[in-house]
This record gives sequence, structure tokens and C-alpha cells, in this order.
Amino acid sequence: MTHEELENLLRNAVEDYIADEEAYDDNARLRIDPQSKEVSITDGADEVEDADYYDVMDFIKMSPADPGKWEVDEDAVESVAEEYIG
Repeated sequence: MTHEELENLLRNAVEDYIADEEAYDDNARLRIDPQSKEVSITDGADEVEDADYYDVMDFIKMSPADPGKWEVDEDAVESVAEEYIG
């Protein structure tokens, strides 16, 4: 998997959250499997030991162009992808 592919997986998961944030608890987190680099959203009920977790809100920022709307924080996505694939 490339750095860009992991960024896309992270971005897609965050975009899914933004599109339907009401579907998730306040504890929503991104789960990353360090081996497969699979990315998913969890609210804590289905956590596993061998995965890494990040608060989904750490990947979201307010849109400067559209106040009141969330958007993906690209800096956060790039930073976490860098941790896994330099």
C-alpha cells in the first residue's frame, strides 16, 4: 500500500463520518489495522487489541469557505498516513 492509498482510506472514512455523523456515538474513532492498513470507524463497542485508534474529530475541521460545515483536515490525514507509510 502506498502513502497516497492510505491517505485515501483515511479521507474516505472521515468523509463517511461527516456525511452521517448522527449514525455514530460521541466516542467515534478511526481504527487502523497496523498490518493490513484497513481503516474503519468504530464507536467503541467492537474494539480489538491489535489495532490503533484515533478520535475521528482529530481529522475534522470547520470549513472556512462554508461556515457551519465540517471538512476533512488534510494535515491530520497526511500526518497519520506518514506514521504508517513514510
